[in-house]
Amino acid sequence: MDDRARKLELLRLLEEKARRRKYNLIDSLFPEDGPFRRELYAKHMEFFRAGKLHRERLFMAGNRVGKTIAGGGEMTYHLTGNYPEWWDGHRIARPVTALAAGDTSQTTRDIIQSKLLGGLWDTEEFGTGLIPRALLGKPTPARGVANLYEEIRVKHASGGWSRLMLRSYDQGRRIFQGTEQDVVWLDEEVPKDVYDEALIRTMTTRGIVMMTFTPLSGLTELVVSFLEAKHQQEPV
Repeated sequence: MDDRARKLELLRLLEEKARRRKYNLIDSLFPEDGPFRRELYAKHMEFFRAGKLHRERLFMAGNRVGKTIAGGGEMTYHLTGNYPEWWDGHRIARPVTALAAGDTSQTTRDIIQSKLLGGLWDTEEFGTGLIPRALLGKPTPARGVANLYEEIRVKHASGGWSRLMLRSYDQGRRIFQGTEQDVVWLDEEVPKDVYDEALIRTMTTRGIVMMTFTPLSGLTELVVSFLEAKHQQEPV
């Protein structure tokens, strides 16, 4: 191989490496070493570990600390069945039925959908989010909201397809009507009646409900219930 051919081959390999990194963001999440190594994210790791013991979890913290990354990362692991070696949280060995919701359709689209997918189906940015592009099926558009998807299919490691529904709290508890869920992720504080419905929809599957939010409304009934539960679990 001459010098020019070697340079072209190197360029091809570099481009392929960049492409894989672009469409497999989840692989770079919480690495073992480097400036973003997981030992620096103790609260995130605690949140993940708690899923092995508790059906209900809340990651409550200030803005810009990575709460949505934590929720989106765990949702991706369950949808794909591709858990990292270091994972010691809840595991599901089959394709899942899951639901993710924000407070409005717009925040569901701009935060949750964007974090998971990166961009829209017909763009180069589709698959640059946390769910690898190669595992994504064609999403189903939502009615009435531009660029929002209603359902996303994700290839599971077992060979089947997981199903993720995107909803919003402003639709009320009817977002769960007629469904049984393995995983529910609620990003932003949720009305108590919607949260109660989420618990009901995970009872038959022994599924999990996880929330990620900043308590902008103060000590609401839901926040107080989690704080009291944490206090009861702490050693005296």
